Amino acid sequence: MIDIIFNFFLQFDLIIKNNFEMSLILYFLFSLIFFTFSLPGGIIIILASSFFFGFFIGFLINIISMVLGSLCFYLFFKTIFKKYFNNQIEKFTKRLNNIIKKSTLEYLILLRLIFGVPLFVQNLFLSTLKISVIKFIISSFIGFTPYFIIYSYVGHQFSDLIEVKEFQLSNILSFELILIILLLIIFLLFRIFFKFK
Repeated sequence: MIDIIFNFFLQFDLIIKNNFEMSLILYFLFSLIFFTFSLPGGIIIILASSFFFGFFIGFLINIISMVLGSLCFYLFFKTIFKKYFNNQIEKFTKRLNNIIKKSTLEYLILLRLIFGVPLFVQNLFLSTLKISVIKFIISSFIGFTPYFIIYSYVGHQFSDLIEVKEFQLSNILSFELILIILLLIIFLLFRIFFKFK
């Protein structure tokens, strides 16, 4: 079974290398549509982009398509909520908007850094809040970047099929990377705390 999967990826990789520019454009558009609808299984799309296009290009495809796709989702549902459910949403979010008003950017980055919350849930929740488009884009970019660096690295490692068999999670989740993510979270929490003071 594993050999069949490897052969499929090798054949697909060969097609991409023979039509690189067209494949890059099509894959980016596919990723953008995928993340616009916040579909489940995004991890496969994220890993595959750096598998087929390399670490740097894969990272750029991931971050740009995720941020723009999330923005499209956010704007669409913000319009729907405002048009049809404005009174109900405002009652629900009035207190929350007051709480995050002083540190909106920090809270948004923290939300993006929380691992495990589905993209659909994050974007749906954010579309109920009063957030500027600029803050949405900046917080999404900063919040997604640490994870996309990891995922892009993993996908790129998978591209060398010999290393797949020797692959260990400890090679990716280094102490330094975990420390950087923790320091970023602590920094954001301190900023929120001191803004309340």
